[in-house]
Amino acid sequence: MRLFLMTALAAGSTLATVMIAGQALAVQDTPVAINGVETVCTGVGSAKDDPRWSAYPVKIVLATMGGANLANAHVSLAKGGKEVAGMDCDAPWILFKAPAGSYTATASLIGGSGQSHSANFTTSGSGAQKEITITFQRPSNATPPVGQ
Repeated sequence: MRLFLMTALAAGSTLATVMIAGQALAVQDTPVAINGVETVCTGVGSAKDDPRWSAYPVKIVLATMGGANLANAHVSLAKGGKEVAGMDCDAPWILFKAPAGSYTATASLIGGSGQSHSANFTTSGSGAQKEITITFQRPSNATPPVGQ
């Protein structure tokens, strides 16, 4: 019985990438497909150096205006005004393997500050990684930026 419970808990945590209408609760450093767009929430510790991440053509970076990494946001990716992927991420990088096109990335801080910012960009869907930084004023009730 104990083994069953441990196995069930492990499976449950693996399935913590819950998808609801194009939304996902991200498990850090675990790629997931949302509406056909592969994405991963990462950028903390040694995992940020994983060579797999360079294969993602789009890298959204969440940061304070001072340049410190910031985490704990809902990030959505929209094309033509329609959301194609969305996730809650507790790390400063959100990587996307999105098809070629023009997109809007919107990040909204989780935790009551109400701050939300967007950035428009285009991607060829392959080639060198394009980095888009979305900056925020550090809210007074926020946890310290990642790495500080």
